[in-house]
Amino acid sequence: MFWYPWKDISRDFLLVLHSSSTVVLWNTVTGEKVWNHTYSHVPLFDFTVDPFSLRNVIFSSSGNKVLVCSDIALSEPASSGHLFQITSEDNSTTSTNTNIYLITYHKAYRNTVFIAINSGLYLVNPELMCCLARVPIESNIVSWMPTGRRDALFAVHSNGATTFRVTKFEPTEEKKPNASFSMDKVCQTECVRPMNNQRIVAAALCPTTQSTVSVLYQSGKLAFWQLSNGRLPLLYRSSFIEDVLEFNDNLSTKSIGELSLHQLSQMGSLSSGVTCVRMRPMDELTKVENDPFANTALGTLHLAAVGTNSGTVHLVDVFTSQIYRDFCVQPSLVKCLEWGGVYSLVTAGYNHSLSASQIVRNDVFITDIRTGLAKRIRPETDESPITIIRVSYYHCYLAIAFQREPLEIWDLKGLRMLRKMSRSCPLIIDMAWSNKHHSIKTTESTLQSVYRENLVLLDSENRIYHITLRGLHVRDGKIVNTQWKSASAQICAMAWKDDILAVGDVEGNLVVWDLGRRQSRQVRDVSHSRVHRMTFSRLAGDHTMAVLHSKEVTLWDTEAMTRIQSIRMDSSKLCLDADLCGLSPLVLSNDNTLRFVVSNTKNQPILEKEIPFLYKDDSMNNVRKHLEGSGSRKSSEDRSSADKSEDSTLEDAIAWIDQNQRPQIETLEADLSKLQRERVVRRFIGDHFSADLLSIVIDRFAHSETEHLAPNLQMFWENGAFKERESRVISVACAAEQAMERRLVEQAVVVGGSAKERVTDRLIVSADLRYASIKAALLVSCQDNEKAKSLIKLIATNLIASDLIEDGVELLFLVGAGGDACKYLQSQKLWTKSIVYAKMGLDDPTEVESKWIGHLADEAKQIRVLAEASRRNWPDVVEATSSADAILARLILRTTTSTPPLSSCPTP
Repeated sequence: MFWYPWKDISRDFLLVLHSSSTVVLWNTVTGEKVWNHTYSHVPLFDFTVDPFSLRNVIFSSSGNKVLVCSDIALSEPASSGHLFQITSEDNSTTSTNTNIYLITYHKAYRNTVFIAINSGLYLVNPELMCCLARVPIESNIVSWMPTGRRDALFAVHSNGATTFRVTKFEPTEEKKPNASFSMDKVCQTECVRPMNNQRIVAAALCPTTQSTVSVLYQSGKLAFWQLSNGRLPLLYRSSFIEDVLEFNDNLSTKSIGELSLHQLSQMGSLSSGVTCVRMRPMDELTKVENDPFANTALGTLHLAAVGTNSGTVHLVDVFTSQIYRDFCVQPSLVKCLEWGGVYSLVTAGYNHSLSASQIVRNDVFITDIRTGLAKRIRPETDESPITIIRVSYYHCYLAIAFQREPLEIWDLKGLRMLRKMSRSCPLIIDMAWSNKHHSIKTTESTLQSVYRENLVLLDSENRIYHITLRGLHVRDGKIVNTQWKSASAQICAMAWKDDILAVGDVEGNLVVWDLGRRQSRQVRDVSHSRVHRMTFSRLAGDHTMAVLHSKEVTLWDTEAMTRIQSIRMDSSKLCLDADLCGLSPLVLSNDNTLRFVVSNTKNQPILEKEIPFLYKDDSMNNVRKHLEGSGSRKSSEDRSSADKSEDSTLEDAIAWIDQNQRPQIETLEADLSKLQRERVVRRFIGDHFSADLLSIVIDRFAHSETEHLAPNLQMFWENGAFKERESRVISVACAAEQAMERRLVEQAVVVGGSAKERVTDRLIVSADLRYASIKAALLVSCQDNEKAKSLIKLIATNLIASDLIEDGVELLFLVGAGGDACKYLQSQKLWTKSIVYAKMGLDDPTEVESKWIGHLADEAKQIRVLAEASRRNWPDVVEATSSADAILARLILRTTTSTPPLSSCPTP
């Protein structure tokens, strides 16, 4: 998928490659297809879009073939593209995989694509249909991310390593393309331990800094890596790719200091295979005496404990959706989970037997979340699997039910078993402790507390038992008389709060008994699905109940017996567990997602404090004020804890930018320092267009030998630099084994110099002896005679009229009539080709540029503004930007009317 911008006015289009080689352009606002086109003659697997011309798209196909398309726009493509084979190596007799597994455009070079096949990286020019170079690389690359503002790229490997490389085109005397292209590895991170949940599935490069990489693991974890030279802090957006790499007048990228990659931060995720969730009993926090954690995050956060198949428990802050802490509590999966207090977790589980036997070894642990210390409650033994655990109201008793073993009652404080019921004890389906019918007494002699609590059990025959516990004594259970008979539907869940006892069955029936009033209320749930779990809200006096089904979670008002809310999953998801945080349900689903559905904030607007700093309306003004300050702002070390806010990290980044950029800014003229500072502001907030515009303005007023305009702004370079850049690539293409020779000769003639000499040498040894020999003789011949020039112009005009545009353009440039050639190209709507040829082959491309800019007024207004700035046409720049950005227009106006250019470079 690719977000497809159109004429700088809309970013609502999405270009998507669907199955069966069908390409669809979607309008994401209306949800409708703009067009769809099927390339039925070839299978397509991936694609990449040209950052210099969005009409150019290249698709990867089967084997080592690519499909080159140059007519992608808002109207459906009219052609079927051109199929091109990357390499002619015959691998049909071997088992080597020749499929393309990676394809992406180089964002710093025009018409250059990286294509990875097996253990080789091919550099392809889709315009010339040739392979410029082949570089051996590792075959485990997940993502290949070129940068646009420097000749460099990041690569993320499946073994967890992230590498950074600097690329360079440097034509040599050798007739081999590989000798002309280099890709030097600058730094690399360490590999991670090979584990299933550590496998990397995707990566992305920050488009704003171009020095920060995010890596996504299979487990859902996100890791952020930042390129640094040791002189910059590890703060996001405190440094950019320009701060660690320079791009000089030699058009080469060089490191500033010794570079290395550092982990900036990471975001955790729930492990694959979540099993259960329990909300922390927040009402118990106030009952903890002399709590040293009372004013810390651990003592105040609303934490939900999520168990997993790996034996790990995640503590999730439900209000921020962030994982606060992870604990590996036991070697087996967490089948059951309960809070044993505000700082304790009780977990139980077992590893499935490899045989058909139902005998397992159970694990029951209690973990202190303050220290991470886990203690085993009961010893391992061969027995039936544990199915349910329940912790009592005072967190002093633990009830454990088994699949085929009698019930056990444990003293949770002393970690000892109080009683194991007799073999005649029935199979337990569910159980619940009372939160009302309990008491605590302290003996005067020993000052020990004696607890009295009540437990109810539900068996497989719809019978309910009542057990009373006092101190270390467990009484025998007594059957409670109910209206449920063994012939009724099977009861499968139960919940108890105050005098309200609720049960649910396999058909979705719900019954609520008011024990105090001796009344019962019954309702049949419309879902008609099995009740898996029932739980009451922990709020005092509130009897809202959550009911878990396989496809939905419902909230009920047990007083009126009405449904308050329903959270339904789609067809591909299942509800695994649920709990309540206040009156808001927590739903755990089989897609490893924990959903916190806030019940009382439906359709409420986002608060100002919830908006990220960079998305606030006044974020630009805030950054500008910080940079314009005179150092009165406190540093992160000087700020007290009371002064720190959620934006403190960004504050530190702004402070560092101010300190780091101020010496560079102050070396410029006074008016240009404002432009430099404004560029820092725009770059920090991610306004790429404004930052590029300011870069062009600064370059035209004060050109720096060590800070050339970025490669992604190549179309706005001075003519000499542009010609040198293109000449290098064309010279490398002359050494390619296969290429569209007619187009290659055309480009070499336009750019002239060494590229023309190289293409002549290529023609001499070409396989097409007759055509190539005549063409080579023409290139080396002298056309200074006016009669010869006139005749060649006439021949070129006839060729263009006969739709042989390439041959006609080549002849016109050969006799110094490149301006006429560019006019013919513009008459054929080949606008990009005309301006490229003008900058490569004309001494004064002003007229061609003017017509091109006039065309851009309707097609791409932002590019038009950048082009006007490159020509120093300041009134048009100010007029074009004033309506959309008055501050930027005013700043450019003041600078251009008060500051003379410091550069003596001629106008392009």
